[in-house]
Amino acid sequence: MSLKLNRFNKGLEICHTCMFIDEYSLNMNGEGEIPCGYDGTAICGIYNDEDDSIDKRDFVSPCWAACKKYKRCTERQAKYLDIFDVETQAIIENPNKIRQ
Repeated sequence: MSLKLNRFNKGLEICHTCMFIDEYSLNMNGEGEIPCGYDGTAICGIYNDEDDSIDKRDFVSPCWAACKKYKRCTERQAKYLDIFDVETQAIIENPNKIRQ
């Protein structure tokens, strides 16, 4: 079980279980088997640089507490079968190779 699925099952409202997190944006593994940045940093997929509130987050840590834009990810996202696509602003099937 992945850490993301574990956190999803526990009902934790953190960036990691938000449907808008883009964990592949800073991926260091060539084929994306496991989304992994240097330090676990990800990107908020609905970041708005015109919003100057506390919830203006571009780079996020998956462990941060959820902001007011939080929406719980789907179970398929928790299993990395689907991901949030920043360009289309939609949930799509994960095009990366993943471990099952």
